[in-house]
Amino acid sequence: MTLRLAVAFPIGEVNLSYSSLSEDDHPAWDIGTGYQINDQVMHDHLRYECIQAGAGVDPAGDVTRAHWIVLGATNRWRPFDRFITDQAEGQAGVAMVYRLNNLQQPVSAVSCFGLAGTEITLTVTDPNDGVVYAETISLVDTSFIIDAFTYCFEPHRVRSEAVFNEIPPYAQATYEISLTSPDAVPKIGQIVLGREYDMGEALFGTSFGIEDYSTAERDQWGNMTIVERPFAKVVDYRARVPTEQGRRIAIILEENRAKPVVVFGGEDSDQIGVTVYGKLSDWSIDTGDPIESELRLKVEGMT
Repeated sequence: MTLRLAVAFPIGEVNLSYSSLSEDDHPAWDIGTGYQINDQVMHDHLRYECIQAGAGVDPAGDVTRAHWIVLGATNRWRPFDRFITDQAEGQAGVAMVYRLNNLQQPVSAVSCFGLAGTEITLTVTDPNDGVVYAETISLVDTSFIIDAFTYCFEPHRVRSEAVFNEIPPYAQATYEISLTSPDAVPKIGQIVLGREYDMGEALFGTSFGIEDYSTAERDQWGNMTIVERPFAKVVDYRARVPTEQGRRIAIILEENRAKPVVVFGGEDSDQIGVTVYGKLSDWSIDTGDPIESELRLKVEGMT
């Protein structure tokens, strides 16, 4: 199983050509309107709440947050805000569709996180060659079905991640993501388009867990109050790499040390639990001999 790293491309207005979600969370901010405390507006695809009455204060320019606080991205733009738990929500029974183009480089991997739905489809279309890639991934999670009892009684579960990789690199392609959920509200936390790199052969010994930001406090009698908060994946990868490729891999990791990346180990690695969208934390390459070296790579996931 090949370990792969995909560097996420930034997504802006020039890239989002269509979304089935309307952007009508709140009224758009207006320079001439006098706003009162608790009024909410949209501006530059972000949602703001007024904390000091007045008019003419641009929410985006209020750097001291004296008049406005940021509530988060609008529903349409949540898949690009880098927060997996802040999900865009559609309508039950209606496919949620995003169409993107004008990327800075040809895309070879598309990853989606924080999913709620039945299946997700990626269609890549070139203006000259037509459809050059089309794949549908079922989100039905069968990993909990381990015997006859769980087959009959285990609650229905869905996979929250999907990775499409080895996409033909067409410079002018349009990438359409369609998420269906016939009986429930479809949700998407993040859509990540990027260029993937081969990081070597994934080895057993990779470890994964979470960093939990929930809190647990006890009162004077010892009663515990738990507040559930988001968590982030933490994965320590091990991979075998040709020693002669050590410099190439080191440069890739150095160049992308402060950028969002997706690291995965194959089409079923999300089932195993080692697909992660986050930041490169620590890495090292141990040159065991002139032929093979070992890569150790730690990734801290987004919440």
